[in-house]
Amino acid sequence: MQSILGNTRKTDITFRADGRIDIAARVASLLSLHKGDVIDVLDGGGELYLYVKLHAPTVGRHEAACFPTHARSRHFRAWSKRLCQAMICKSGSGKGRVALSVGSPARLPGMQTALPIIYSNILGHDTRG
Repeated sequence: MQSILGNTRKTDITFRADGRIDIAARVASLLSLHKGDVIDVLDGGGELYLYVKLHAPTVGRHEAACFPTHARSRHFRAWSKRLCQAMICKSGSGKGRVALSVGSPARLPGMQTALPIIYSNILGHDTRG
């Protein structure tokens, strides 16, 4: 027998090959994201951490700047083809997108809050891919 649902954990962040990054409201809340904040991923010796690199207001145009998907939404979207390609490669996904979850907030030296990204395929296959 096989479970119909499989993995029931909802994903927190989705990286697509075209550069689109979708950020769930939970992640936006944990990172205290605001319109114009710039996100990045830190590679810390086998661990990946999502964090806010620059807080709004920023001067000029920035790659991976976050904006709400709708006027009153807590879901955010950012664009960075380089970041998406790196995350798809790290995850080992052979698809054009990877939907990942994040762990509990951590404090890294010199940063406010960072979220560990669960990118290894230990939870089984993603049926939404």
